[in-house]
Amino acid sequence: MGIIVRKNERSWAIVIISEIRVMLKGMNLKIKSAGGESTLSVNKKSMFPDVLLYEDEAQNRILQGWELKMPDVPITDQELIEDAARKADALNLNSFVIWNFTYGKLYIKNPSGGFQEAKVWSGTNHIKSRKDVNTYKAEWLPVIKDIIITVNEFLLHEAIWASPIESTISDGLMTEVIRRNKDLVAENLKLETVSNMEMERRLKVWWSAFKKEYEKDENNMYSAYAKSILLNWLNRIMFANTIKKYHNCAYRIDDIDSTSTPSDANAVMEEIVRQGDFYNVFNGLEYNEVIPEDTWIDIVDYNQFLIENKIEKIDQTVLQEVLEKTVHTAKREIRGQYATPYGLADLLCQITINDWNDHCADLCAGTGTIARAIIKNKTERLRSPKAAFKTTWIADKYAYPLQIANIAVTNMEALNIPLNIFQSDVFAVNTNHKIEIKSPVDGSGIEKAIPKFGAIVSNLPFVEYNKIGADEIEYISQYRQQIKDNTGIEFTLGKTDLYNYLPFKLHGLLKAGGRLGIIVSNSWLGTEIGRKFFEALQFYYQVQSVVISNCKRWFENADVVATLLVLQRKEVSAPDEQLHINFWMIHKDIKQIDEDEKETIISSIVLGEETDRAVNSCKRYSIEVIRKITDKGISLNALFHDVSWIDKLGECLIPIEKVFTVKRGERRGWNALFYPAKNHGIEDEYIKPVLKNPALLKSYTAQTDIAAFCCHRSKEELRNLGHGGALNWIEKFENIKNGTGKLLPEALKRPGSFWYEMDDGAKADFVTALNPDRRLFVSKFLVSTFVDQRFTRMLIKDDSISKELLHALLNSVFGMFAMEAIGFGRGLGVLDASSTKLKKMYMIDPGRISRADEEMIVKLFDRIKDRNVMDTEDELNDPDRKEFDHKVLRAIGHEDLYESIVKSLLSMRFTRHAVK
Repeated sequence: MGIIVRKNERSWAIVIISEIRVMLKGMNLKIKSAGGESTLSVNKKSMFPDVLLYEDEAQNRILQGWELKMPDVPITDQELIEDAARKADALNLNSFVIWNFTYGKLYIKNPSGGFQEAKVWSGTNHIKSRKDVNTYKAEWLPVIKDIIITVNEFLLHEAIWASPIESTISDGLMTEVIRRNKDLVAENLKLETVSNMEMERRLKVWWSAFKKEYEKDENNMYSAYAKSILLNWLNRIMFANTIKKYHNCAYRIDDIDSTSTPSDANAVMEEIVRQGDFYNVFNGLEYNEVIPEDTWIDIVDYNQFLIENKIEKIDQTVLQEVLEKTVHTAKREIRGQYATPYGLADLLCQITINDWNDHCADLCAGTGTIARAIIKNKTERLRSPKAAFKTTWIADKYAYPLQIANIAVTNMEALNIPLNIFQSDVFAVNTNHKIEIKSPVDGSGIEKAIPKFGAIVSNLPFVEYNKIGADEIEYISQYRQQIKDNTGIEFTLGKTDLYNYLPFKLHGLLKAGGRLGIIVSNSWLGTEIGRKFFEALQFYYQVQSVVISNCKRWFENADVVATLLVLQRKEVSAPDEQLHINFWMIHKDIKQIDEDEKETIISSIVLGEETDRAVNSCKRYSIEVIRKITDKGISLNALFHDVSWIDKLGECLIPIEKVFTVKRGERRGWNALFYPAKNHGIEDEYIKPVLKNPALLKSYTAQTDIAAFCCHRSKEELRNLGHGGALNWIEKFENIKNGTGKLLPEALKRPGSFWYEMDDGAKADFVTALNPDRRLFVSKFLVSTFVDQRFTRMLIKDDSISKELLHALLNSVFGMFAMEAIGFGRGLGVLDASSTKLKKMYMIDPGRISRADEEMIVKLFDRIKDRNVMDTEDELNDPDRKEFDHKVLRAIGHEDLYESIVKSLLSMRFTRHAVK
């Protein structure tokens, strides 16, 4: 990359800046200064206006940008106007001026967010050429002065306002640099990998690890890495300029100018690290020099803008705000779906940490929100930033999150305090292992041993079992065996996610009685592996509290719903079944709670006492009672909703599999093949009616909704039989490839079947949707019928049992409760109630129903079964439904439990939908 050339083609801009400065000295205006020389570029469209006006002489409050052109560019040029407007938006300004020496125009942002013309200057409309600009300088200079006076008037009347430098630096400009350059850098990276296979493989390994973080924003590896490169450069430049006043070695950042290359700039960063540390901030991202020249100009311009505006001289509290806004922008640009909101991080720290003097850590730090909350809380209580930083440890597997984390925890009052921050996979962190950090004062090395921690607080990485990196498979295998040896519980291979193993690793890093506070997905509350995870935890920890939201999702970008777990380390041993566990629901939006509500939540969870049920509420069970409840097919997810009454029904319930064979519907793929459109020409014997669409299942009586292609004959048999319709249909799809590039005969093959074969033997007597939402019900076919994979199907094992009675019992209020209680709510509010879960459901034992009660139950159910099923609340309010439900419970001697069952059902349903 060559040196950036800056010549005198923009000399008139420099003249105007100089003249404005002279004018301002003799005038007492609110406009105090002008600038912009350092970012004038002739190589490309500049990111900054040609002239900047300031409301203060320190140049910390930008007032307005001017875009200058020569007379050969019309003042009405749309590109000129749009470019000036874009630059104003990037600087968070509500006005701009355009000037071509012939005319001048002032634009001000209107209430709808667009810029509109507010004033025109035409006194020099005789200037037509570049030569005229020099000839008539004495005539256009007074117009410039008039523009300055007019802008000042608008400023006095508050029609124009200034933008504080802190928001401009860390929000508008960073976003603008990324917008302008992401695609350019992405294309450059892609071109470079053509001749660099190692680079391509490095990027693919990176993408495999980080793809989940970008899936809400970028679906292209090169675009995602381009954005990371740009943020890496901007963060380093911003941080160096911010800390100059406190670390003189950071003044080396001034050396990065128009004559510098990316390699030169990396060398400057390395020198700053050598003299004053902040390695995790200044460490360059791999391949960060693979950027086009135009992009490098923007990065240099950003640096020159910070230098010219002397941000190091801003008040300390404002500098702290710059750092915080930079972290916010970096998180927003990456849009990492699991980035922890600060309010949640603060809450988790305060309900986890018992002794603030202890060493505390976040070893899956991500972008540092939890670490920041730990340090902030320690500083407030210990009244010593030094003690707070000295006893807080921060680590992450990847370098880029650590850069953001380091910025996030930086305190302008404590820049000389070494940070215990290091890069490491959490599985590789061990007590007494040595790490080296550097003194921020002189860059000297400081060796520190990792201590036993009094508390570890983390948002554990959510990495699904099929996406766990090869480097962590060995760790997982080791801990899987350890868990089995210590507890007798075996985690199923291919079903456990990464977070399932981490608490057992972290156990060894905690001191006796140390506490672990973690954020994990709520999926463990409703799965078999989740139950094993919960039971194994009790061998390693006393489970203090489990916390969920009953008011909105905590992670806005994520489809998963989160839970908090607070655990206290114990020596590995079987759990004491008489110990109690608290299951808390927070009824307020943690992003909007006031200070009193936050204090109520923290106090109640720490003390284990409800203080205001409108804010948060608790259900408390012993481990023995939890086991008895879950043995009845009730998920852990139901424990937040007072299901202690279930024990009273114990003898009246039986496993659903005693009566039914429960399976998923037929699972195939490639709908165009298996669900033919009209006029397909296939012989009738190969077309079977099937129930496919859950949205069309609306009543207690199920009916098919589509025709399916079901052929169990070979192509040769079809040919011999003269069944050309089916044969032609099959051959129509033989050369089609699926989304991964596989031919359908290869993609759809399975043992014992033809690749085009769908088993119409997947029949059902009863059926229910896999992921029900507002309606919970089981439908019955008049005859056993073929169903699709979107349903759970049930076949009666014993024909001597009345189908009508079974249908009624499955749809009673207890049946609705049991369906809700087997699963957990997904991020969109639907119930995860798979066929695997439904197999474990319990139902009312039909054997406990007398003949007389059976007749009355069926008769009452007949009143409601011929109509469409209503939403759960409407169902429960229906008079005929109430009479039916009371009769069912009365028949088994437990009508007194009706209100308790309804309350639990509605509470679970409310919570499931509250996260939408």
